[in-house]
Amino acid sequence: MNTLTTLTQLGLIATLMAMGISSVREFRNHTPGRFRKVASGLGSILAGLGNVAGLMVPFFAFFMASLSLIAVIIHARVMRSTRSSVRPWTLGVAALLALAVALLQPLGLKVLLLPKADDLPTRAMQTRVLKTFEPGESLEGIAVGAQGQIVLTTNKGLRLDSSDYYQAAEGTLLQWSPTGETRTLLKTPQGTTAGVPVVRHDGTIFMTSHGKQSVVWRLALNQKPEVLAKFPEDAWPNGLDLGPDGQLYSPDSHLGIVWKIDPNTGRIEKAFEGDELRARPWIALAPGANGLHFQGQSMFVTVSDRTTLLEFTMNAQGQLGKPRVLAKGIPGDDFAIDAQGNVYVTTHPYNTLVKVTPTGERTIVGGEAQSLLGPTAAAFGQTLQDANTLYVVTDGGAFQGNPQAKGQLIAVNTQP
Repeated sequence: MNTLTTLTQLGLIATLMAMGISSVREFRNHTPGRFRKVASGLGSILAGLGNVAGLMVPFFAFFMASLSLIAVIIHARVMRSTRSSVRPWTLGVAALLALAVALLQPLGLKVLLLPKADDLPTRAMQTRVLKTFEPGESLEGIAVGAQGQIVLTTNKGLRLDSSDYYQAAEGTLLQWSPTGETRTLLKTPQGTTAGVPVVRHDGTIFMTSHGKQSVVWRLALNQKPEVLAKFPEDAWPNGLDLGPDGQLYSPDSHLGIVWKIDPNTGRIEKAFEGDELRARPWIALAPGANGLHFQGQSMFVTVSDRTTLLEFTMNAQGQLGKPRVLAKGIPGDDFAIDAQGNVYVTTHPYNTLVKVTPTGERTIVGGEAQSLLGPTAAAFGQTLQDANTLYVVTDGGAFQGNPQAKGQLIAVNTQP
């Protein structure tokens, strides 16, 4: 929450309380309509107290501001029929402040307008919890290298009720071993997240990181981590994968762009831009383009707010054509693709794992009953022993408002 929003909310609270107290005091004057004045005054006081709750819990702010506007209108109608000590300009100020709060803090409305997931048949797969992390530690991304090494990202201090949720973030890139041990590979500067990793065939790890200055990190074997590429200030690089041309590709959740990044020089260019990748303006809480992965010459992208899974084809010159919609009705986050072309989509706040076949058939294969609470990303094992194991990371329910939620690493057996 920024300073302007806080000051606007405080101004609305002060104005409503002053209006209410002034009207209630008129009860002693025995003037006509005094009971209506008291009633409208009490309504303004209650609206002011409601905005205190909205100041403390941003989800309530939009609704309390809307109720405040109604209280102001009622107060104005009472003033028209009775003499009042409340000045007309005070009502105008209160109305403007209520509108401003509703516009500056629309989180509650955005939650109500989250895209709806389609009702799908369920055929749950077997799962097991591999590791539960510390309270307040959310898992964001996972990747598996050609030698079977598993790397994942965690974040602490996220403010998911704010557009600048990363302000207090503490991101970490970890390597996990089957013994349950983890090794820290990289810690991001405070105020930036650890995003989605990918492992190149030579063991080099790349990772997106979002903040006021979003970047891609590069961690080569036996070398110190370094910032490979920097994005424009309003960019939000989210997913990450290596294309068949050896270049890095990242979907921008804010700008509706697929970025192409040279893994050697860090040079950035637009590979594709279109409305298909953008979230709905103003009302969207979910991201636009989110996860991205390649299989052969096909590039797949989830667009969370549009509930679509898109497929692009890359031609011999490395150019991307117009996408086709492979599936709709799935507000996807990240995903993984098996050898048969089935796509396993994590849906984060919807607490499901959805399987999409190459023909577009959709089935829920995991949910809360399978410990998939807030699944954010997935990756298949790369060895003979775990080739059919889908590794899924979760936020443990942090998106549902639990700041002490414990993220988990889950293994899903995709064999029938």
